[in-house]
Amino acid sequence: MHTRRVGKVAANYVSYGADVLIDPGELGSFFVVQVPLSGHSHVRVGTEEVFSLPGVVSVVSPTEPLSQRWSADCAELILRLERSEVEDQLSGMLQAPLSEPLRFAPRMNVTSGRARNWLSTFLVLVDELDHAEDSLVELGASSLGDSLIRLLLTVQPHNYSDRLAGRAVPAAPSKPVATARDIIESQPERDHTTTSLARAVSVSPRTLQRGFAEHFGVSPIEYLINVRLDRAHRELLAGERDTTTVHEIASRWRFAHPGRFAINYRKRFDESPSETLAK
Repeated sequence: MHTRRVGKVAANYVSYGADVLIDPGELGSFFVVQVPLSGHSHVRVGTEEVFSLPGVVSVVSPTEPLSQRWSADCAELILRLERSEVEDQLSGMLQAPLSEPLRFAPRMNVTSGRARNWLSTFLVLVDELDHAEDSLVELGASSLGDSLIRLLLTVQPHNYSDRLAGRAVPAAPSKPVATARDIIESQPERDHTTTSLARAVSVSPRTLQRGFAEHFGVSPIEYLINVRLDRAHRELLAGERDTTTVHEIASRWRFAHPGRFAINYRKRFDESPSETLAK
């Protein structure tokens, strides 16, 4: 087991290497989202069951009894979210106190749609944790926690979904959020951080983070990464294989790690950079 905490969330990698029964009962003070990387697990949350394998994630609420069996080859990334923080964010989104505990539907298909975007955000956080040290906050990894919670509340069905859907959605981003978006769109090659963008538009990093999550469903840093990926995609489509290289384009758009660039690119476009270049 490997674990690391950033702010109000904790990311874990867990593998047992044997068939196991895990029966903790109610978790009480935290939610977990379990993302299989290999193998499978049979998860019972309250009275519902989920057969979880890569592409099918289980979401466990703290007031529902949990029991699960993992196959010997099962390895999972597990996101732990403090119950108080998740319910506080939901209460803020509803602009009203919660009348009962929050309970998510336990099955989450992350192969498409906004659920896939949620998984991509989680994997960006895990990647930052794997490769960053003291600069985590500056790089935006800390602020991804708020995005993960907010996205989960909007993507995954729960007992407040109908009330949440009934709230009016702002027609347009606030001026600071729109300005920060324009800075990213016009200069995606620059070394932006959540802090530098917030300073440029005269708001706090937390305010900017929440604004991007509300209007775009991602953090400022993930928005920047997606813009860079889109620009790289356009160049690869227009490039000639004999005169253009994937490394050249990745470097131009500030992707310093070719392997991570290829992984993020495939998640966004369902093909490798070299496959796009070959078209």
